[in-house]
Amino acid sequence: MSNTTETEFRSTSNSVYLKLADDYANKIRRSIPNALTLGNLACGLFSLIMTMNGLHRFAALFVFLAAVFDFFDGRVARKLGYASPIGAELDSLADVVSFGVAPTILAYSISQWSFLMIIAFFSFPLAGAWRLARFNIHPTTGHFVGLPIPAAGLSVAFLALFSYVSPLIMIALAGFMVSKVDVPKL
Repeated sequence: MSNTTETEFRSTSNSVYLKLADDYANKIRRSIPNALTLGNLACGLFSLIMTMNGLHRFAALFVFLAAVFDFFDGRVARKLGYASPIGAELDSLADVVSFGVAPTILAYSISQWSFLMIIAFFSFPLAGAWRLARFNIHPTTGHFVGLPIPAAGLSVAFLALFSYVSPLIMIALAGFMVSKVDVPKL
């Protein structure tokens, strides 16, 4: 094999490997936002596990950690240019668990049984799911219509951190989530 042919062969094989490396790096970059969203969901699930084991403060802290993942997933997706419809849907599903179901189960496990708590138990996650579905169909810029479910879920988790639960507050938050009130985006 002549020297020029060998150099061309090496150059061609190197470019193939570089292209494969670039493709692999792009796949990793595209998966980062969804990995953050799955981190949000995992924290919601860990919160549920902590609640089932009576570790209420840890359960509340996992809701706060879910909020950290939720804060960054969309921002990272937009920054990397990989925002996608499936990512938006995945984010909503994760938010229902982490900020709707997990705080509700946590609050219910701390509270005394009451008819108001039963109403809060159903209204809070249902209102959150409704609000997320409405946002997915009619997205807004600059403001939210109704209280975002992460803010409502964090409010319940914050109160639960101090072993305080108020079904009236939860019902009010549920009403605020489905309201038409404009809430500025942070």
